[in-house]
Amino acid sequence: MPKVVDHEGRRAELAVALWRVALRDGFDAVTVRSVAEEADWSAGALRHYFPDKTEMVLFAVDFVVASVRERIGRANAAAGDLTPRFVQDHLEQLLPLDAERRLESEAWFALVVLAHRDPAAARRRAEVDDLIRGSVQSAVAALQELGELGAGRAPAAEAARLHALLDGLVLQLLARPERLGPQEARDILARHLAELGAAAGGR
Repeated sequence: MPKVVDHEGRRAELAVALWRVALRDGFDAVTVRSVAEEADWSAGALRHYFPDKTEMVLFAVDFVVASVRERIGRANAAAGDLTPRFVQDHLEQLLPLDAERRLESEAWFALVVLAHRDPAAARRRAEVDDLIRGSVQSAVAALQELGELGAGRAPAAEAARLHALLDGLVLQLLARPERLGPQEARDILARHLAELGAAAGGR
């Protein structure tokens, strides 16, 4: 009788090995060889699942998307009523404020780099960017529902501005953590959300 291979179980095992390497050595250290060694696999066996670094990055990004969705779902369930604090908690899931989220952001930047030369990576980058944009638009819509979006503010324009702020915070948190720490990033986001409650042109 042929042996039944649990492919999903093996991919989950490789996901754990991939993130162990990334947590210990940084996302740049994630390669077919390093993950194979961490999982105690041969490089040839691992290439059956991930033939190259691009496939590993795509897999890592899918893992990130699932993790972020799970965290947001838990936060939503714990929050109960819709409040401005709930909106901030929702957006903070997109920022690298701890080791786990820092690695997630590094995986996103690896995807952005790959997207310049790989069509599959470019498609996935667009999909993930749309997910992030949708999450930001939902946050602005929630502020509007709460009466926390000031008169004269266009939701679409404010969502684009908030998205740009988040991207800038992600970049600075990764590139210059000694200049911008997690609490400072939280405070900047909180001030921006509070300012959105003022009438347009009223700051």
